[in-house]
Amino acid sequence: MSRNVVVTGGSQGIGRKIAEAFLAEGDRVVITSRREEPAQKFLSEASTDRLFYLNCDCATEEGAKALYEFTKKSVGVCDVLVNNAAIFIGGPIHKTSVADFDKQMGIDVRGVFLMCKAFLPDMLEKKSGNIINIASLAALNGAYNMAVYAMAKAAIGSMTKSMAIDYGRDGIRVNGICPSATRTEMFVSGNTQEVFDLFDANNPMGRIGKPEEIADAAVFLASDKASYITGQLLSVDGGLSSWNGEPKQSDGR
Repeated sequence: MSRNVVVTGGSQGIGRKIAEAFLAEGDRVVITSRREEPAQKFLSEASTDRLFYLNCDCATEEGAKALYEFTKKSVGVCDVLVNNAAIFIGGPIHKTSVADFDKQMGIDVRGVFLMCKAFLPDMLEKKSGNIINIASLAALNGAYNMAVYAMAKAAIGSMTKSMAIDYGRDGIRVNGICPSATRTEMFVSGNTQEVFDLFDANNPMGRIGKPEEIADAAVFLASDKASYITGQLLSVDGGLSSWNGEPKQSDGR
């Protein structure tokens, strides 16, 4: 049975791969993006009448309302909400402006809050629904030079767990995904081979993640195979969160 899926920030990177994965499941997918060009490119390349797009700001009440109404008109009641839209503002606290702090928290945290607030009433009425919040490994551990970003992702993690408790008896499951570094177009264009080598060397699996692997996790969490899973933050990180950072020793083989 096909579902109605909303993916914020779904025009490129992890968001696009998540949208593609749900399309492959036969679902109807609504994506948002503030960037028109990659969104139109996705629509053209997808070649399906099950993909819909709205240019809106998910961090505003007006944007949340517009997306809710667009979704109801285009596909019907939302079954799966994937909160993926986010930004990254790096730097230590003393060098982070209040404006940048507000921007990071506004898009990452306020946006998730507004999306959930908009779509939850319908899920409550039909006594079913799935919400998947894309957080980060930074939500679980400290991270160099990204205090405000980590703060925002940690807030999303706590929100996820609390919502799972609030809505579990209403048939609504809420989970999060915590990726480590992922080979998206943005990551590739913004880094050098030296950086890639460093990430690869410091991951137990010897490589950074693929956006398709995050998408597979999202599809699983929204499936009946995960029917008893809620309130979890699933690390998709090649084992990085299990490593204590000590220098690698000889494996003795």
